[in-house]
Amino acid sequence: MYFIGVSTAQSSIHRIFPHWAAQAGVRDPALLGIDIPIDATPNQYRAAVYTILQDPTTQGALITTHKVGIYEHAADLFTEFDPDARRLGEVSCIVKRGARLTGLAMDTVAGPLALQALNWHGPAALILGAGGAGLALAVSLPGDVILTDISAARLEKVRHLTSARCEQVASPEDNGRLLAALPPGSLIVNATGMGKDRPGAPITPQARFPLDALAWDLNYRGELLFLDYARAQGIRAADGWEYFLHGWTQIMARVFGFHLTPELFTSMRQLARI
Repeated sequence: MYFIGVSTAQSSIHRIFPHWAAQAGVRDPALLGIDIPIDATPNQYRAAVYTILQDPTTQGALITTHKVGIYEHAADLFTEFDPDARRLGEVSCIVKRGARLTGLAMDTVAGPLALQALNWHGPAALILGAGGAGLALAVSLPGDVILTDISAARLEKVRHLTSARCEQVASPEDNGRLLAALPPGSLIVNATGMGKDRPGAPITPQARFPLDALAWDLNYRGELLFLDYARAQGIRAADGWEYFLHGWTQIMARVFGFHLTPELFTSMRQLARI
């Protein structure tokens, strides 16, 4: 199985993967990382997918940061896509069977599962970043949702896919103004990659969170300044560990073809703590 990201060697999955694979009954498991820079060229995305296509030993891959780029620049190398991948224009899971590549969008599954574990039931949500993970969460959440991004082209592309209010921002201060207008109990999500793939945070230290809010960063490693700013105000803060657990286990189940029961997931979660 391959792992496509920006800094794959630093992920905790390399420690956990052998234990999860053994627990799920996967024989001779191996995980190989493919690093692609943030400002990748189309050929770099295509080369990564071509590596998977040409490897007779692999059964698929998980994709983190480059979900949209893989879909946009390497779609012709796939045999088919699931409905969510086509609808959202992203691929987070590749399943390989012989010469056939199937692209799946799994964030619409992993995001709600992770959020359910965080026990949030607030009135509104502000999602910072309209990439693959942010968009998938926006289409999964009911109620009043605001989706922001610095790219006007990206927002224009996703606007028809979600009922969320799409807002272009030019700076962390712009996100802060939207944050200040949220009602108590709101969810604020960092889906920008800032704090892990890029330095910094999508808000400033001066941004004010609403009372009883939940600050959720989809990253679980890195400097995570976004969560530091929230905690400094006494706001409940959660990193992306639950998102990591659900994302990887859901995708491994599809790549290797095992049934991820609630009991198996509980066991895999416990193994991840070892």
